[in-house]
Amino acid sequence: MKYTIRIAIAAFLFVSVISESCKTHKKDQASADALAQQIADSLAASAAIDSMFNLPEYEVDAKSMESENRYNASAKRVNDILNTKLEVSFNFATAQLNGKATIDIQPYFYATDSLVLDAKSFDIEKVAMLSKDGAMSDLNFKYDSAQIHIGLGKMFTKNETYRIFIQYKANPNKVKNASSAAITDAKGLYFIDNKEEDDEKPTQIWTQGETESNSCWFPTIDKPNEKMTHELQITVPRKYKTLSNGLMVSSKDNKDETRTDIWKMDMPNTPYLVMMAIGEYAVVKDTWRKIAVDYYVEPKFEPYAKEIFGNTPEMLEFFSKKLGVDYPWPKYSQVVVRDYVSGAMENTSATIFGEFIQQTPKQRLDTDFEDVIAHELFHHWFGDLVTCESWSNLPLNESFATYSEYLWKEHKYGRDDADHHLAADLKTYLDESVQKQENLIRFNYEFREDMFDRHSYQKGGTVLHMLRKYVGDEAFFESLKTYLNDNRFQSVEIHNLRLAFEKVTGEDLNWFFNQWFLGKGHPSVEAATEYNAENKTIAIILSQTPSTDDGKVFQLPLDVDLYINGKVRRERVVMKKDNEVFTISVEAEPTLVVVDAENMLTGNFNMPITIEQAQFQYLNAPLYYHRLKAVETMAQNADQPGVSSVLKLALNDKFWNIRLMALKAIEPLLTSEGADFKTTIEQIAKNDKKSAVRAEAIRQLMAYNKQPGIFDLFTAALNDSSAQVQGAAIAAMYQTDAAKTREVAEKMETTATGDMLTSIAAIYTASATPNKIEFFSKAFQRIKEPNDKYFFVQIMGKYALSQDEGTVYKSVPTFENIAKTSKEWWLRLSGIQVLAEYQAFYDAKVDELSASIAEIKEKGTDVSKVQTMEMDQTLLKKKSTEIDVIFDTIRETEKDPNLTRILNMVK
Repeated sequence: MKYTIRIAIAAFLFVSVISESCKTHKKDQASADALAQQIADSLAASAAIDSMFNLPEYEVDAKSMESENRYNASAKRVNDILNTKLEVSFNFATAQLNGKATIDIQPYFYATDSLVLDAKSFDIEKVAMLSKDGAMSDLNFKYDSAQIHIGLGKMFTKNETYRIFIQYKANPNKVKNASSAAITDAKGLYFIDNKEEDDEKPTQIWTQGETESNSCWFPTIDKPNEKMTHELQITVPRKYKTLSNGLMVSSKDNKDETRTDIWKMDMPNTPYLVMMAIGEYAVVKDTWRKIAVDYYVEPKFEPYAKEIFGNTPEMLEFFSKKLGVDYPWPKYSQVVVRDYVSGAMENTSATIFGEFIQQTPKQRLDTDFEDVIAHELFHHWFGDLVTCESWSNLPLNESFATYSEYLWKEHKYGRDDADHHLAADLKTYLDESVQKQENLIRFNYEFREDMFDRHSYQKGGTVLHMLRKYVGDEAFFESLKTYLNDNRFQSVEIHNLRLAFEKVTGEDLNWFFNQWFLGKGHPSVEAATEYNAENKTIAIILSQTPSTDDGKVFQLPLDVDLYINGKVRRERVVMKKDNEVFTISVEAEPTLVVVDAENMLTGNFNMPITIEQAQFQYLNAPLYYHRLKAVETMAQNADQPGVSSVLKLALNDKFWNIRLMALKAIEPLLTSEGADFKTTIEQIAKNDKKSAVRAEAIRQLMAYNKQPGIFDLFTAALNDSSAQVQGAAIAAMYQTDAAKTREVAEKMETTATGDMLTSIAAIYTASATPNKIEFFSKAFQRIKEPNDKYFFVQIMGKYALSQDEGTVYKSVPTFENIAKTSKEWWLRLSGIQVLAEYQAFYDAKVDELSASIAEIKEKGTDVSKVQTMEMDQTLLKKKSTEIDVIFDTIRETEKDPNLTRILNMVK
């Protein structure tokens, strides 16, 4: 499963557009700066909230102790499901599933005369034993709305198989499972616009099983250590296409204008990975090694399906060869659904994606989701073929899938791209570590979905990278091949992975697995060097500080590159103490020493370098991280001799983010060396292959906004194919000529998309342009990506505050609706934040009136105004109280723990 929150990117865009768009007029400048600061404050709060995913309450000692003492064991195996046959049809009007389940079972080891199946919020109509000849014998059972407890009528041994038949109705809308930040709803089965009332949505049915929600639509043993084959017979109106695991073995039209499709998965599969999706899809067909590779998309995205998913066959080939284990399933389909409750889900042979994945070519210029596609595909080895036996072992699924994003980028786009992605993953984990630090493999979680955090995903991915760099590529991938082959179609725990690596490498790796998988935290390493000319040695001086307060000392293998006389020599040191010095003999003083040369450390690393070393490092060190650090160091000293010439080279670096950072680094030089740089930046703005770099070049050209012709240059950039560049261009235009830009913006209101739409909204807000509420309302409906909507909601609230009090009050129901009904918790958060700002606005007005009334009464002047002011004050208090009532109603219905915590902070 992949869930993504891209708040940091949007935050940068939002604040930069607003703060840079009003520098011409003093009034506009003040409003822009104030607005930028307000949004910055809001986003800072949001970032803090975002980092609070599933936090334990550290200040409550009792709860911490409870967590330490809690142990979530793997599910006990009493019965083992061999095969499940499901026959399902649907009542669209009532959002119910009509089901018949035929389940082949045998005792796991010990003889048993009973069976417990998970089945949430069912209407159970019949439970029976099926004989070999098909005869049914009713069985006694008890049902508590969560599980069916069945008496089998006799004792069965592990060598005997029995068959159970259950007829039922599933009622997903009655399910009361808890949701989480990763999976925002947990009712298993979802009817989308089942009454065909929403012109903006297609009618669909789809499922989401992870973690234990498939038992909301079929009876099963809903645990990750269960494996079974299965068959799914789906009856739907003929206009709909169906998708499920495995292969479609039959499709038959019925007399009542329905059709029954039969899907069969004859390879063992975990219950949470069973799926179905139903809708009016366009199916775009592709192949890999004669295996069907299909893309199920909404019809309007059919022309773009191969652009979105078209690298899938290459991914299948690459992962199969890299792992030495061919893709094991009979087909691979990818389907897009509306209102999905997560990012994407690796259902075996049939991955589900949220609608975010459907993009036009223009949208993909700025952001694509190829990493999500790779992530879900890699799960078909790590998670589907070999599955974690308990949710405590979830990193065996998710850490690998996260690291697959690195592997794919490294293969397809080069190591720079992969290392840039890895650096973002490391930062994501480090941000979360400020609030909580957990073992990767942890048995003390409060709720199983607490496991879906930045530890299991991003930290785990960086740890796997570190393991790869420690043992070497050949051993790493041979170990993965061994792990997959030794545990094929099995459920596993972390020790299975360790044993595979030990089997291949011949090394006891308990130290690594205990430290990184079964331990918490990370080190912060400081490095320095000291050359001894007399002895011709270089001392590598290292110190480490653990992020936890338990005095833990990490064992840290680190590669060291020594640049001497034009050659590079690599040494490996292994740090085992909190302070350690490694002395290496050298033939001459190194020009540069690079510690952690492979950038493998999961943790913080700092090694200061001089300006001269930074220039040499940029020109000679090959990896992305080292060139980036060199540019960052030079950026802090851009006026030093020789720096500008190296930064000019960096403007043409092979990797886009280095070019982008170099553009930012030269900003202080744009006055002293302006003419020289201006021509270069103009060329970058027009011709760089990466839209983010072109957009940054536009922003840097704002330094020349007084020069003739610059407005025309910005206007020309409105024709760029990228919405991100267009957004930067109109912000630059606004800085240059605000009035003319507002005219341009108004002409583009109905056609703008993405960042351009957000930029227009930011301009209207910064300049308090009147009568734009209708624009905001319509524009909000045109923004489809939830993360983009988050920031649009924020700026829409700022716009109302920039108008009169009546505009604020009229917009309250809009934000109330967003806060109550948005599917994503962070989008509901955005509505809550705006309402909180409105309440603060009203309260501030009340305080202002109180001060004015007191002053009038004290002076005894204009007493006639007091009554009017008091009436105004009463009305404002009433409006503030109305928001309190809204918050109370949200508290009553909100299930997400993040928002519940936040709402409890609001007065």
